[in-house]
Amino acid sequence: MKRILIASAIIAGLTAGLAAQGGGGRQGGTASNETLSQTFRESHGRDVAYQLSLPGFKIFDNLYHVGVGTVSTWLIPTSAGLIMIDSSQEPYVDHVLDNIRNLGFDPKDVKYVLIVHGHLDHFGGAARIKELSGARIGMTEADWKMVDDYIAQQRANPPALSPIQRAPARDAKDLVLKDGDLVSLGKTTLKVFVTPGHTPGSASFEFTVYDSGRPHKAFMFGGPEPRDGVEGGKKFLASVNRITQMEPDVEVGLLIHSWLAMSTYPNGGTFERMVRLQSRKPGEPNPFVDPASWQQWLVRLKTVADKWMADETAKAGAPTAAAQTPPRPAAAARPPIYPTKEQFERSADAQRLVAAAKQLARNDLTAEFENTCSFTGPERAALKRERLGLPPMKDYTVEPTKIFDNVWFLGLASQGAFVITTSQGLILIDTLNSTEEARDILVPSMQKVGLDPAQIKYIVLSHGHPGQTDHTGGANYLQRTYHPRVMMGKEDWDATLPAQKPERPLAQRDMDIKHDDTLTLGDTTLTFTNLFGHTPGTLGIFIPVKWHGEPHVVLLHGGGLQHPNRGSLSRFETVIRDDALRMGADGILNAHPGIYQDTLADMETIRKNPGGANPLLYGKERGARYWEIMDDCATARVIALEQAGTK
Repeated sequence: MKRILIASAIIAGLTAGLAAQGGGGRQGGTASNETLSQTFRESHGRDVAYQLSLPGFKIFDNLYHVGVGTVSTWLIPTSAGLIMIDSSQEPYVDHVLDNIRNLGFDPKDVKYVLIVHGHLDHFGGAARIKELSGARIGMTEADWKMVDDYIAQQRANPPALSPIQRAPARDAKDLVLKDGDLVSLGKTTLKVFVTPGHTPGSASFEFTVYDSGRPHKAFMFGGPEPRDGVEGGKKFLASVNRITQMEPDVEVGLLIHSWLAMSTYPNGGTFERMVRLQSRKPGEPNPFVDPASWQQWLVRLKTVADKWMADETAKAGAPTAAAQTPPRPAAAARPPIYPTKEQFERSADAQRLVAAAKQLARNDLTAEFENTCSFTGPERAALKRERLGLPPMKDYTVEPTKIFDNVWFLGLASQGAFVITTSQGLILIDTLNSTEEARDILVPSMQKVGLDPAQIKYIVLSHGHPGQTDHTGGANYLQRTYHPRVMMGKEDWDATLPAQKPERPLAQRDMDIKHDDTLTLGDTTLTFTNLFGHTPGTLGIFIPVKWHGEPHVVLLHGGGLQHPNRGSLSRFETVIRDDALRMGADGILNAHPGIYQDTLADMETIRKNPGGANPLLYGKERGARYWEIMDDCATARVIALEQAGTK
């Protein structure tokens, strides 16, 4: 028991180190852009002491990781003994055996050592384990042949340097694994799949794992990257397609290497999930149970196979498939979303509206007028810098800010999210750019100010871009981890899901939002409008807020006041007339700070003086003038575009 407690302390140390690095897992001088899994595989892949720092750890009732970080070794306890998958290599075999002992098992009870493929880092410890326990070793015939060849090479050229690597010599009791074989021990059965591509006979295994007695289907792909030229790529792709077809309901993807350059597992490898498992609270899901990431990985593996075959074909001097395929017609150019500066200033009709807006601004809306009545309209700071040829702005995590009694802003200087507190839980609007940002920035920011992510009942995505995830990227992780309902405009669900990338998975489609829908949670009701223009499904969200107990209404406009045509402009004018003015809305927000006058400086003012006036609220009279300024200036841009003949 003492040894087990020591192992737990080491894992806790790794967990603490990862947390201190913001989730990046940088240990012992690791490159700052590495994950913990990549550290074990890359920068410290040959660092023996670093590899030996990893203790064995439990993942499920019947599954343990007992290997080093560069290559995994797995232990499956059964009612009749132990099954190992892979065996590591020297100088790590003693460490594997010690890990097994420290977890309370006896290596002499190992009955089977199943090898995923015939590379030394997988079979290199099997001979010693067989001698210790009498275990039967299982490999496919094609990969047994690889091991036989390795033994023959060692005999012809005996190694002179230590550590001496030993290969297992097969005998009559060892197993030649065939496709569809069942390896059973006690009440546990593993099904064998022969999945060539990485090696001629890579073996994969399907079996059941249990989490507090609850069963989950697990699959270990024994050769997750292609080798051996074009033919190897073809075999690999066929294996991936076969697994995709035969194993649609896998819940747990198990890895032979936690990090691989071409086929990194989505949303965290073995050791990222290990860290999350160590901090798992009662009732929370096991982070290894993640069917969505398994499906995303299969998509990624197909992409890996296609690229591999194209690259290998090019190396061989043959035309690639792309070279043989006629080019697609170029996509139609997107209409401009605002006029040029010259077009805007040249239009007399547009400038008359600008002059009227300037009069409305008086002396107390000057900054708002200048921001709203430019030829671009309100613009993200990052995009404006790009347009002006300036270097990118430096991004950073913003101190969580309670911008209203019932609303928090959290996230980055460039991109944020809003948490609305209600009497029955939380509503989250937008989710930052990625799983990593949601997990490592958004969730800790919430916890820092006492907001429990498990209380998120709804996620509202203000809009989504095909292939871009600045608002939607964290929703997949939050949906899987905390199980809220996820809502977005129907048109943006339709546009974004087919274009999602394996490395940036989107949430599973849940609830569609239509114009004039409402959402009520406890004492709070949000009113949704479709303010298309920026995207087809961009939302306007009217939010009831309070400041020092006084009620107000603000509009979160998801699209940055982009209304580039008459249809979009007409919708915006209707929303101003029928919703903003009727409700007396006197504030406007966006997830990109500073698009309107909801600036980081305003948030700093609120943090420094929470008892003072709120700079995000305009009052009804001033707010009504601001809405009219927005309408006049949006109309001016549309007129300038029309007169320039670009609409």
